[in-house]
Amino acid sequence: PAPAAPAPGRSPGRRLHPGPEPSPSGNDAEEAVTPREAGARAPESAAMSHQPVSCLTDKGDSPNETTGNGPPSLAHPNLDTFTPHELLQQMRELLIENHQLKEAMKLNNQAMKGRFEELSAWTEKQKEERLFFETQRKEAKERLTALSLENEKLKQEVGKLKGKTERSFEVPKAEAEQEVEQLKTQVARLQAEKVDLLGIISELQLKLNSDGCEDSFVEIRMAEGEADVATKEIKPSPGPTRTDSTDTSKSAEGARNYLEFEALTVSQLLLCLREGKQKVERLELALKEAKERISDFEKKAKDRCEIETQTEGRTEQEKEEEKGTETVGSEVEPLNLQVTTLFKELQEAHTKLSEAELMKKRLQEKCQALERKNSATPSELNEKQELVYNNRKLELQVESMRSEIKMEQAKTEDEKSKLATLQLTHNRLLQEYNNALKTTEELKRRESEKVDKVVLQELNGKLELAEKALASKQLQMDEMKQTVAKQEKDLETMAVLRAQMEVYCSDFHAERAAREKIHEEKEQLALQLAILLRDNNAFEDGGSRQSLMEMQSRHGARASDADQQAYLVQRGAEDRNWMQQEQQNIPVHSCPKCGEVLPDIDTLLIHVTDCII
Repeated sequence: PAPAAPAPGRSPGRRLHPGPEPSPSGNDAEEAVTPREAGARAPESAAMSHQPVSCLTDKGDSPNETTGNGPPSLAHPNLDTFTPHELLQQMRELLIENHQLKEAMKLNNQAMKGRFEELSAWTEKQKEERLFFETQRKEAKERLTALSLENEKLKQEVGKLKGKTERSFEVPKAEAEQEVEQLKTQVARLQAEKVDLLGIISELQLKLNSDGCEDSFVEIRMAEGEADVATKEIKPSPGPTRTDSTDTSKSAEGARNYLEFEALTVSQLLLCLREGKQKVERLELALKEAKERISDFEKKAKDRCEIETQTEGRTEQEKEEEKGTETVGSEVEPLNLQVTTLFKELQEAHTKLSEAELMKKRLQEKCQALERKNSATPSELNEKQELVYNNRKLELQVESMRSEIKMEQAKTEDEKSKLATLQLTHNRLLQEYNNALKTTEELKRRESEKVDKVVLQELNGKLELAEKALASKQLQMDEMKQTVAKQEKDLETMAVLRAQMEVYCSDFHAERAAREKIHEEKEQLALQLAILLRDNNAFEDGGSRQSLMEMQSRHGARASDADQQAYLVQRGAEDRNWMQQEQQNIPVHSCPKCGEVLPDIDTLLIHVTDCII
């Protein structure tokens, strides 16, 4: 709340604190006055009157010479009638009263401050709670919307799953056709094996009995016709019937077991047929051996008949031949018995084959019946079971989501009721707060009316002091601004000077490097000059020696040419050795860090200091 406007002549910087607000019970503000305030106000009401302060000038002085203390009906007291002691006593009493009033105002202001802070804290707390409840309500709304969207999605998924389950009960034609084709291939394979067996049996019958040829061909043709009929009968049903998942699974398991049993029986029959074929082959071999033996015996009999016609007189030979014929007859009889037994065994094998064919036909018929019953595949049954399980799971999830939505709705209703109660309390507290503001404004108005002239003078004096302080501060601020501007200019000049210093430093380093380079070149040139001078001196010495040699050769004793040549060679070698030694004795000044070779020790020291730094 905005504070009350200050009275005329008061400083705007010195504001009164808001008065104490009423308690929530609705009591008046005057009940909160302390006993010290009551004791301070009693002499005020008895000795001082309430006079408006509308006729004050800018400095706080009254244009009229009337005093503001005392009732207006009383005559103004004359200062000449009072003694100094009485004036001092009255001044002391007024000062004490003023001090008491100040303390009462301070206490009242402190109480009003505390109450106002409590109310502001309470209002902030209420605002925070309201914001918290609003955020919770928004979150609940968002959650409700999200849950409603999820519910709709789940409903759509449930509808899709229901449609899938309804479609899944209708068996796909492609899978049924594949299964039927597999069964057709199995039946064709079994029929091919059957035809092979019939062909083997017919071949055996042809070998054994030439008369049974037509019957075997008739049997083969009949078997082929039966195979065609079986393949025609095994066709996919146009519309598979809809059965329960459990019945279809049981029937499918039964069909599987039956097919496995049929496969086992067919394999057993094939083994039996193979064994029969092996027996027939053995019997054929035995028949061949018997026929060969019979042919041998017939040949022997013919030979002996010829011998009998040629040698009739030999009785002993005849007796032997009779014995041989008897032995041949005795051998033919068991062979005939073996042939009859073999024929019986072949007939038994034929009967077994016919029984196996009948069993095969029955098994094929049962397979066809099972195929017609169980058109659905195990994979489809598993898919159906998974779909039913998923449907049940989704229904449970939907139920749980519904229960959660109901819980959230109940929570939102509770929060709404709490918000309504909080809003009512907030409205009531706002009304109390407005009443408290009104009472504080009234108290401020009353207190502003009760302000004394002395207080106004003090305030005016403080205002003047504050204005002077403000003027001094303004002057200080202006001075500071000037100093800041100067410092900014100095900073700019410093930046320019730094740039110049960097340029000068770079120029100095460049000049120093150039001087060092020139010094190095000078040293190198001096060294080269010294070397050249030394070479020149050496050449001059050599020339003088040669001239001396020539003079010696002219005027001195004649030495042998060989000795002279050896002496000259020796002197030339000595001169060369001396030059090499001089070159080696020249000191080499190199940097220990970078290894650069320098001409003298001074440049080496300068270079080492720069290189190390």
